[in-house]
Order: sequence, then structure tokens, then C-alpha cells
Amino acid sequence: MKRKKINIKKPFFGFNITGFVVVFLIFIFSCSEDKIGQNPTDNTPPPPVTNVRTEPIPGGANIFYDIPNEADISYVTCEYLFQGKKKISRASIYNDFVTVEGLPDISPCEYTLYLVDHNENKSAPYVSSFIPLEPPYQTIFKTLEMEPDFGGVVIRWRNEGNVMIGAFLLAMGDDGEWEEYDLAFSTLKEDKRSIRGYNTDPRFFAVCLMDKFGNYTDTLKLEQVPLYEKELDKKLFKDGHLAGDNTTSHTSRPISNIWDGNISVIWHTVPDAGFTPPQTFTIDLGVEAQLSRIMLWNRQDGFTFAQHNVHYFEVWGTKELKYPINDVNYSTGPWRDDWILLGDFEQIKPSGLPLGQSNDEDLAATAAGSEFIFESGAGNIRYIRFVVKETWARTAALHIAEVSVFGDDGVRNGE
Repeated sequence: MKRKKINIKKPFFGFNITGFVVVFLIFIFSCSEDKIGQNPTDNTPPPPVTNVRTEPIPGGANIFYDIPNEADISYVTCEYLFQGKKKISRASIYNDFVTVEGLPDISPCEYTLYLVDHNENKSAPYVSSFIPLEPPYQTIFKTLEMEPDFGGVVIRWRNEGNVMIGAFLLAMGDDGEWEEYDLAFSTLKEDKRSIRGYNTDPRFFAVCLMDKFGNYTDTLKLEQVPLYEKELDKKLFKDGHLAGDNTTSHTSRPISNIWDGNISVIWHTVPDAGFTPPQTFTIDLGVEAQLSRIMLWNRQDGFTFAQHNVHYFEVWGTKELKYPINDVNYSTGPWRDDWILLGDFEQIKPSGLPLGQSNDEDLAATAAGSEFIFESGAGNIRYIRFVVKETWARTAALHIAEVSVFGDDGVRNGE
């Protein structure tokens, strides 16, 4: 991966933050002072709102009020400062509150309320202030944890409110300059992301968070010693084919295609073979290794996050098989009791568009493949079993282009 040198002191670093910019622009335009309604035909202002009270929320407040019993009223507007500039939040007269959000800290925020009539006349102002609760992005920042991982570090955080955040992932290069690694978006309650591709020398890694309003945190910088990682040799892989596994081949596209090193060919199961979700298949890695992650590539030829591509799945691992491969325990028995859950995953479609629709971002993600990080501490693993809970079109068939497995098998490349 080509890494770009950056200045870590700049809040937006060198990343392409198109997604956040779009959201931020929507916020700005929604807070603009463009007039709505008809042009004024009289200059009589409406009476003001009364009984104003505030309810602080993370990064803002809900401001409640009573609206006078008048016919010529249109909406309520709230003016306040956002990052040193005046912003406006509006509410219909059918609501009894207006919301201020996106404030960067817990400092007092002064606001002014106006009731506006159909002729755009403003009432007398109501001026007050509130202190917001801690903004979500700051709360999330306090939960950040960084620990050594294969080829780099793993960064974890908790996001109890499921708000959209962007995580800038950074690493210091061998020349002492900061390098951008990734900008990861997330709304998950608990999430983790890795910075990988480095040797086992000590180096500094960093992460900075930003919310959809353009607020960003300080940068957490820690020195860590990465663990050794390499891609396991696919020449050793073979079909584990345990009882209950779907290893059917539709139109001569066998399971071995997913470890042939070519993402242009796929494994495609037989649609009417009688398998229904959850479906399993097993790979014998041919070697015992401490596993770190997998990369999975979907079918490339026009089936972007669609049809039989995997959407929700689990990966389980074991060092050795307790039963013969055709034992009924692997199909109907409690085989999981003897295996370790390495991860319960969802493949994310970057655009969020409905099934059947995609954009350039989705196409790029399909070509790049999706990374899924395993839980650490599982010990040596030789067999990995996939449990496919749902495909994108909720079909009975599966197709996968390629799977790569990473970890440490105790053999260093070049030795």
C-alpha cells in the first residue's frame, strides 16, 4: 500500500473525507439564513414564545417552549454560535421544541429564540444559554484502546449512541514521518480497526476521531511493538469438507477457486442442492498458526454486494478435529462446543444503497476486498469453518471469489 506523508498537526491530515464533507455541507445549508415563506406584506411582529426551558443532550440541547395562540405564525428559529459562526436551527410550529446539536465541547452556549410569522416578521428575542452534555465524539475518544497486533496495532472503541464517526488511522514511517493509513467510518456500538503492514520494530501509531459536524478530537499517539504476521501459504489449503458442509460446485466452479490466488474466478454452489442458511464450509489450512485476520473478495463481475455474495457470517477455528470428518456432530450436533469463535461478521456496503444499486465506492471496495479481524488469544488453529448466515439477496446459493488468511505459523518469510 502506498502511504502518504502527512502533518499530524492538521486536523484533516491528508485524507479524502468526501463523505463527511457532504454531511457537513448538508448541516451548513440546513442552518443557513435563506428566507422561507412569502415576502413580507406587513411589519407587525408576532408575540414571542413563552415558558422556555432547556434539556441538555450530548453536544447540544432540546429547547422547549410554549407557542402563543395566534394564527399568523410560521416557525421558530434558534440562533447560536457554532465554531465561531452564527448558525440557525428551525422548528415547525407543530413542534414544541427546537434542537441544537453538533457543539464541540461542554462550554456554555448562548442562544436566541424568535417566533416568525408568515411574512417573515420576527418576534422579540428570547435570549438564554445552556451547557450541553459531553459531545459523543469526545465520549468515544475516552474509550479508545490500542494494543499490539499482527503487523501493527488494533484500535478499539465504544460508541453507545451509535453515532457516525470517522477514525483517522496513522502510523510513523521508518523515516520518522507520519503516514496516513486509513479513514474508517463507523456507527457500531463496539468497533475495532487495525493498522497493519509493518515489521516488528517499535513505532508510534495514532488515531484521531471526527464527527459529522466537523469536530475532531486530540490525537492519541502510542508506541507499540507489532507482532509478526504473514499471509499463510494457500498451496497448503484444502477442502475440509466436514459433514453438513456445502461444497457443491455449480457449472464447474469448485470451492478450491477461493484459494487459487485469482479473484476473477469464483466458487459457486449449486442453488437447488437443498442447502439452506446457515450454511457451512471448512478450510484445512495445512498448518497450525495463530490467526490474525482474513481478507474476503466478492464476485467481481457485476454482482456488487448482491446475489449470493456473503453478507452475515461467522468464522470458527480449531487446532484439531475431535470427530471424523463425516461424523454427524458436524451437521446436527454441538460441534461448536469444541471450536473457538474467531469472529461474527457483517460485510459492510460502503454506499449504504439498496440491493441492486451501487456506486463507484462499492465497486472499489469489491475490488479491494473486505478485511475481517479475528479475536486474539485463540491459540494455534489449523481448521477454519465458515457459517454463512445470510447472503446479500438471502439466497440458498453461495459464491465467493477469494479468501486469504493471515497470521503467524512460526516460520518467518525468508528463513
